[in-house]
Amino acid sequence: MKQIILLLLLWSAGITTAFSQEKELKPFPKVLKGMERYVIQLPAKDAEDNYQVEIMAGKNMKVDCNHHGLIGQWAAKDVKGWGYTYYQYTSAGKTRSTLMACPDKTLQDKFIADTKLVRYNSKLPIVVFVPKGFAVKYKIWERGNQEMDAEIK
Repeated sequence: MKQIILLLLLWSAGITTAFSQEKELKPFPKVLKGMERYVIQLPAKDAEDNYQVEIMAGKNMKVDCNHHGLIGQWAAKDVKGWGYTYYQYTSAGKTRSTLMACPDKTLQDKFIADTKLVRYNSKLPIVVFVPKGFAVKYKIWERGNQEMDAEIK
C-alpha cells in the first residue's frame, strides 16, 4: 500500500512539474517559421549574480585541424506585455576558420557554434530559437571570488 501511495505522489509531482513548466512557457512564442525552439531550465543557486550562461547555437560538422566558428547573428527579443526575453539565432550555416596548414588531412566531427552570454536566472526559462537543423548547448560560468589589482605602467 505504501508503494502505491508513493507512486501516486511521484506521478502527481511529475504532472505538477510539467504543468508549471508549460505555464512558464506560455508567454513565449511556440513556433517561428523555419526555426526550432529550445528551452533551458536552470536550477536555483545562491547568489545567482555570480553566474552567467553561455548559450551555444551550432551544428555538428566535419572539420579539419583549424579553429572554426559559425557565422550568424544573435538577437534578444521581447515578449510583448510580459517583459521577458527570448533569443533568436539566425545563420546560413557558413563557417569561418583559421587557415593553418593541417599536417593530417583527416576530418573530425565537432560541434561548431556561435555563442552568447546571458544572465543566470533560475526563475525564468531561457528560450532560444535556432534554424532547423541546428542545436543548442550551454555552459554555466561562475565568477571567481578573488579580486586582483592591475598594474599602472
